[in-house]
Amino acid sequence: MMGLIIEDDQKTYKVEWLKPTPEYFKRELDELLGNDARFSENEFFHPQNYDLMYSLFPHTFKMIAEHSKGSDIDNEQETKDILLNKKIPDLMDDWDDFKKVLLKDKQSQREGFNLFNKGKMEPWDEEKINSTFHMGNKIPRNFKGYEKNIKDFKKEQTRELPPPFVMRLPSGGIKGNEYNLIGGHKRSTAAIQLGIPITVWFIDLTI
Repeated sequence: MMGLIIEDDQKTYKVEWLKPTPEYFKRELDELLGNDARFSENEFFHPQNYDLMYSLFPHTFKMIAEHSKGSDIDNEQETKDILLNKKIPDLMDDWDDFKKVLLKDKQSQREGFNLFNKGKMEPWDEEKINSTFHMGNKIPRNFKGYEKNIKDFKKEQTRELPPPFVMRLPSGGIKGNEYNLIGGHKRSTAAIQLGIPITVWFIDLTI
């Protein structure tokens, strides 16, 4: 790991983090419904999180469980028996195809929108950044995916951007963190590298 060296570091960069719109929620569904990390023993299928997340995603969980089983499921307990403490590779070997179905499913989309609507804009200080899995001031050595973000900041020192999405689950974050970043890694990493204060769309599922 290494930090990205920023030239012209005398410049002042600024971001106005915009409250996400329904249209942006739709774009961010890919990180929610299309990312197998969400459906894992570390996040939604964790024993401390499962019942809460099932209450928010009953249709989506049933779809995943039925696809894994290969037949219909009649009750919540069977769904739980299939999914609890599992990760997607335990459940299927065709996730890339199945997630396309999930992302197009209208009821799963509604469940995702309902989760997103629980969020609120919140300033994210250094202590919280350091307690958020997948957020920070380090980026991979192969940082081509981040270069556009840096170049865009250099072109426009003041920008308007949607905030990173951060979630707190009852089990806490991954690897001892309190929070999980579920969207906006590249733009938040670029902003942190440039010393820009971060505001996130915070979905707190512990209250």
